[in-house]
Amino acid sequence: DNPDMEIDLLHRIANCYQNSPDLRLTWLQNMAQKHLAMNHYAEAGMCLAHAASLVAEYLRMLESKSYMPDGCVALQKISMNLLEESAVSDDVVSPGDEGICTGKYFTENGFIGLMEQAAVFLTHAHMYEAVNNIYHVLTPIYEANRDFKKLSQVHSKLHEYFNRILVQGNKRLFGTYFRVGFYGTKFDELDGQEFIYKEPGITKLAEIASRLESFYIDKFGKTQVEMIKDSNDVNRASLDLANKK
Repeated sequence: DNPDMEIDLLHRIANCYQNSPDLRLTWLQNMAQKHLAMNHYAEAGMCLAHAASLVAEYLRMLESKSYMPDGCVALQKISMNLLEESAVSDDVVSPGDEGICTGKYFTENGFIGLMEQAAVFLTHAHMYEAVNNIYHVLTPIYEANRDFKKLSQVHSKLHEYFNRILVQGNKRLFGTYFRVGFYGTKFDELDGQEFIYKEPGITKLAEIASRLESFYIDKFGKTQVEMIKDSNDVNRASLDLANKK
């Protein structure tokens, strides 16, 4: 199957468990592993940042510690999307309920582990500013625990990353983006929908077009697939959809 569609499915499943923290955490981690298998380090890192934000939100309700983040709002500098983990709706479960937030990740060490792993992945993606924001949250925890080894390592890493930013400037390649639309009843619920596909570094249009064309020809047959390779708005009326059902 199309790995991009599989990721989209995992995302929708995770969203179904918005008010079930243990299950949502599991699916966020599953999504991170799937991204990692495809070398999507930025996406894997953000999945774990979401997982850490979820944990922070429920740890805040379990016990308040001055050096711990005050829920996901304290992580929003990493990405504003992390506010999606805010537990503010009326049907939010209580972390004190039986079987809720009992896994190893709903602990201080669990939170630290998720954040540190997110930092590793985002470093691979050259997203040093986001890594700095992660360590900004972790540093007070290291200080409270008098973990001077971690503090030394963090400051050394940040020194290196800031120098990389100065040297590389605007030359960092975060990815290439393509608009991909699907037209025709064979695509079922995808018919008429458009997506933004992120590809590694310098990816040419011909590469992603060839990959998608081969995938759907194998699935539907050569006579049933037509690839449109320009960036203009698609006029559905001009497409030969009648012969591709």
